[in-house]
Amino acid sequence: MSKLHFNADTPLYTSDGKGWRIDQFETVMHGLEAANKPLILFVHGRGKEPSKSLKGGTFTKGLAVHKLELGYDAKVLMFNWDAAFEGLHFLDRELPLSHTEAGAKALGAVLEALIKHSAAQPKAPKMALLAHSMGAVVVEKALEKGFWPGVKQLFSAVLLTQPDADDEGHSVWLNRLAQREKVYVTINSDDQVLRRATDGRAPGHHALGLGLGTEQPLAPLATYIDISRMGALGNKDEDHEVFGKGAMNGQVYVCQFFEQVLKGQPVLLDLASNVDGVERELIYRLKSRHEPSKPCLKIPKLPGE
Repeated sequence: MSKLHFNADTPLYTSDGKGWRIDQFETVMHGLEAANKPLILFVHGRGKEPSKSLKGGTFTKGLAVHKLELGYDAKVLMFNWDAAFEGLHFLDRELPLSHTEAGAKALGAVLEALIKHSAAQPKAPKMALLAHSMGAVVVEKALEKGFWPGVKQLFSAVLLTQPDADDEGHSVWLNRLAQREKVYVTINSDDQVLRRATDGRAPGHHALGLGLGTEQPLAPLATYIDISRMGALGNKDEDHEVFGKGAMNGQVYVCQFFEQVLKGQPVLLDLASNVDGVERELIYRLKSRHEPSKPCLKIPKLPGE
């Protein structure tokens, strides 16, 4: 299977592997909307992209775009930034981190295109934004550097899955985002990938997606979803892509949460139903309920399987 390589001229990709320029945004959106399915703008994390999310990874399965489209019966537009690590040093964070600001600037241009499209199509359903792992750092940089537009409710929701951004100081930029969008952040202390994500990180700092100590300020307008203590989700290194149906370990409340957020539905977080406890008024710990036979948890057959 031929690999795809990063190309700054085509920061947008559809699941067929086709790259799109930002000036082609209207064309690609009309094609996606014609399918009449939920739409997801996906900002990938660290790795050899766009190939990893479209064709499969070297060290992990990848195929995130297909996990989303097939697992949620949705259409995905992937935003591609230069996320490759150095050579075969798959624990390297410094090289991709050095590219996050350029990625943030390009993401800002995509968001401006989405604003224009939404103004021209005011009755069209809104996309959900999913930023995964180091993709959250791209979002962070966009907010810090002024690339994120000032409009509100551009998306149905913004979901940061297992963010590789630092826990230290995250509340400032995250709350700035939550002033404009409905924001959810997943945390999982059992995430093996983030436990190893220490390269290029300041002493005493940790990945936000591993959770927060009581001394860390929270973003008061954001909602944190704790899926820890449910056992290792998925196979080794697959648990990091928590949105994949195969990484949910049969946890029905985890699956329902992702279904609701990514499909633009009302999100249920209720102590009488799916929430085990609420910490610091903002961190919702989902109940553990293993029901792998539920339709929500049907694992799709991915390309190459």
